[in-house]
Amino acid sequence: MPTFRDVDPRTLHLPTQRQGGADPWKLHQQIARFGASTAGMPPVWVEEDPNGALRIIHGVTRAVRVAKMSPGTPIRVEVIATRKRPFNTRLTVADVIS
Repeated sequence: MPTFRDVDPRTLHLPTQRQGGADPWKLHQQIARFGASTAGMPPVWVEEDPNGALRIIHGVTRAVRVAKMSPGTPIRVEVIATRKRPFNTRLTVADVIS
């Protein structure tokens, strides 16, 4: 059963196929359309590893936008899967926006 949490987007791990962060064009479009607002934003889908780390499954651009535009603002995430092994990716949203 999915669970919801409010977390700092900077702490979320990036999926292996998006280690560079958000797509620049999509990020530009979202910033122009929504700015720093999280109002009405659907939850970012994440999976959790045994250590409690969260990795984004869907919503990298949303997480990066909020982390860049309003640092420290928590976002709603939906934990839709739990892994038995720790993630082998170490990059987080904070790593790609700094």
